[in-house]
Amino acid sequence: GRGTMAQTVRVNVPRTILDWVMSIGAKDHLGEGQRKNIDAWKQGTKRPTVSQLHDISDKLHVPFGYFFMDEPIDDTPPIYAKRTIGSQQPQGRPSRDLVDTTDQMTAIQDWARQDRIDNEGTRLGQVGSRTIDDDSKLIAEDIRQALKIDERWYRRSGLHEPAKAFKLLRERAEGTGILIMQNGVVGNNTSRPLDPKEFRAFALIDPYAPLIFINRTDEPETARLFSLVHELAHVWLGADELYNDTTLPTGVTRLEQVCNEVGAAILLPDEDFLETWQSIPDDTTLDERMKKLKACFPVSHTTLALHALKHKLISQETFQKCNQAAQTWSEGTKNQQHSGGDYYKNKLSRFDSRFLERMASSVAEGRTTYLDAYRLTGTNGDTFTKLMKRAIS
Repeated sequence: GRGTMAQTVRVNVPRTILDWVMSIGAKDHLGEGQRKNIDAWKQGTKRPTVSQLHDISDKLHVPFGYFFMDEPIDDTPPIYAKRTIGSQQPQGRPSRDLVDTTDQMTAIQDWARQDRIDNEGTRLGQVGSRTIDDDSKLIAEDIRQALKIDERWYRRSGLHEPAKAFKLLRERAEGTGILIMQNGVVGNNTSRPLDPKEFRAFALIDPYAPLIFINRTDEPETARLFSLVHELAHVWLGADELYNDTTLPTGVTRLEQVCNEVGAAILLPDEDFLETWQSIPDDTTLDERMKKLKACFPVSHTTLALHALKHKLISQETFQKCNQAAQTWSEGTKNQQHSGGDYYKNKLSRFDSRFLERMASSVAEGRTTYLDAYRLTGTNGDTFTKLMKRAIS
């Protein structure tokens, strides 16, 4: 525990600071007693002890040092201004989970950027190589070339399964120097799940170390796969983004529209879609038709139906039917590999594999201290060593 000093020393925290910390913190985590205390401190009838402030800072997920600032600061990550807004206007502030996640990813990106400058010294050619005035099909072709996949890559064995498709595209993208991270919680803290309604993914653009973060809690797997290709388009366009579009992907801004078009061109190219649709006998039931399509393309039933509507292959009414049935259809194809699994495998899947390799060699060569490595990977000695062994094997 903390020393007896911390329990008894009382400190002055101005009301403005208390108000500010409460306004940005996760205040639904506070207990009744803590709320009463805070009210008393605001009124000035009591003063907090260091120990009480520690507990409140833990509950609110706000840094302890914030209580001792002279005045409030704005720690909203810059990426928050770049959010795409779906049907619901998100709340005016980011959650502490988002703030902490972007802080961690920015620290990893800073490290990776320096590592690349020190080693290769070259920028990545693809970052910002296209603009929104370019044809989305051209951008998709650029991405396919960089990832060394052809237009019908998903036709190869098993790649119509979103989990396999995701793994392939992720590995190929990492191979080009783009960092791809994924997590469903803040760091290792399982009591702080990331809310997919707040963000599904984000991209932090940098010419040396562009980083894409995928929210692991975003379900189903087809959603995360779409987020990945959508964010790859952002890298080519050189634009940061916080992706939280929960509506059907109609694209809010021109930038979003282009990224959604690029995503569709990679996962569901028009030509192949139309040929496949036409190859299915006309008297096939809608259910059967959707099953057949789903066995070809790594996208959701809703995306397939939306595509069919766009090409006027089905009516608005049939589209509504598909949309209602999509729930039932996807129940049948749920991925069973969800819970548990190997602890280290789970941990490894959060990190870009190349990042871990680079980190291991940097530590071995004495360019990065163990302490920094633990901080960046959110591990301690024992876990770190095992993680590095796994990363290199």
